[in-house]
Amino acid sequence: MTFQQLNQLGQIIDNACDVNNIDELNTIIAIHSEFTETMEDSIEKTYSYYLLGNAWHGVREIEHEKNVTKVWSLAQEEVFKEIYYFRKAIQQREFENLDVSLQLAVYINLGNAFSHYGRTINAIKYFDKAIALKFWHKSVVNHPNYFMALINKGLTLEYYSELDYDGGHKEFFIKFAYKNFQEAISIINEYLKKNYPDKEYYQEKKDNILTKLKWYEEQFSSTELENSDYFLNYKTQFSKNEANYRKWCLSHKLFLNPLNDLGSYDISTHDPLNLPNLTTDIEEGFPKIITNFNQLKQEYISYRHLLFEGVHEKTPKYYDKETSIIDDYNYNLYNINIEKIKIAFRGFYSIFDKIANFLNEYFYLNMNKNNIYFSNIWYEYENRQKIGIKEIFNKSENLALRGLYLISKDLFDDKQKEFFEVLEPEAQKINDIRNHLEHKFISIKLLDIEKFETYKERNRNFAITEDELQQKTLLLAQLAREAIIYLSFTVHIEEKKKEITDKYATIQLDLKNRGRN
Repeated sequence: MTFQQLNQLGQIIDNACDVNNIDELNTIIAIHSEFTETMEDSIEKTYSYYLLGNAWHGVREIEHEKNVTKVWSLAQEEVFKEIYYFRKAIQQREFENLDVSLQLAVYINLGNAFSHYGRTINAIKYFDKAIALKFWHKSVVNHPNYFMALINKGLTLEYYSELDYDGGHKEFFIKFAYKNFQEAISIINEYLKKNYPDKEYYQEKKDNILTKLKWYEEQFSSTELENSDYFLNYKTQFSKNEANYRKWCLSHKLFLNPLNDLGSYDISTHDPLNLPNLTTDIEEGFPKIITNFNQLKQEYISYRHLLFEGVHEKTPKYYDKETSIIDDYNYNLYNINIEKIKIAFRGFYSIFDKIANFLNEYFYLNMNKNNIYFSNIWYEYENRQKIGIKEIFNKSENLALRGLYLISKDLFDDKQKEFFEVLEPEAQKINDIRNHLEHKFISIKLLDIEKFETYKERNRNFAITEDELQQKTLLLAQLAREAIIYLSFTVHIEEKKKEITDKYATIQLDLKNRGRN
């Protein structure tokens, strides 16, 4: 299929979306999804995945317009498919050779899908990828997709501010949203000077953003709005080793601190995230979930530091100088730093099942405590067969809870075959690593020797390189952090729904004096 033919297909999809022709969209999806898989790995295939994502987006919009209650449902196959195809486009080798306007569109549409569903943190990541394209393609700032990236990131920062119950944090998210909107307006003004056919659409966008800017300017002084970065930076006194560790955490967005999602600012170099104040039954006493959340947080921070040590702080060789390791002539690595990364990997993975146990306690699900996993906590079962999502989750109208559910679909579980290749392209590899670390053997290679013909003959165990182990563990750490933040926000949203009566009281949560961290 030529690029010109794909352009025509894209126009057909856009027209079908405009007139709510869901039958045509479903027909295109049915035929074109099978055809796309047969295409050679090429720029056309990459573009084709993008078009399929757009078609699923159109189906999602039409379905929600027909049935507004479906907007809050956890079971939104259209969104999952939309995310899947945009991710598939990014995964293709030819993605970077797409026209930059299409790269922008893929990142923005993927960010929008995540934002809609509740994975706010992940949405910001993709908007940032879109905005960062200006550093490689200066002309990108003149494209409407660029200022739409700024606008959509601003809107997502507003959503984030509504989820975060820390008043100080809310203010910063709003101020950063203002900066995005302000930058977008200056670019839209230039765009509207030209006689483009979509001028009316973007004029409406501009008017809506101007209304927002006016509201912000009524709430804050110009100094506060224009110098929000200044208030996030201050001099810190850390040792060299601690400074390196905190800088690494900041750069990879690993602090349990929502402000870390705004960037690498000094104010984010600690882990203030906790549970909100809780309304609890007086007869039950101090809630068990507080203890559980403390453990989740402490374990995450410990695994995070183990990962840092395994990657950066090379342990002296005296720890194993008397250890004899036989040379297996298979380029395998054996050392304590790799073992630290393995422990961190297993630890981060274990956090998700502990979150499931937390949800079981908090929502009084009464599940069998020996059979609670992040993959099954969401579902009702009958005779061991899944029959649907639990009603308490499906109608919760809790955006942060939906974010947690979407993360659960990112973690491939071979017990749930339908998870395979649904969302996260790297999920199966993560699951494979976890299974071999826990139950089998895994070889960590000095280099990627799959290219050598003799490798298949020598390969006795599941094998990955040291760099790949580090990369996958870092990805898992970021997913665990995201999940813990959503868990805290989930509780906050649920607590706001409760009414204070004679039977219930609000517990004010006090912090232990452990220093700044």
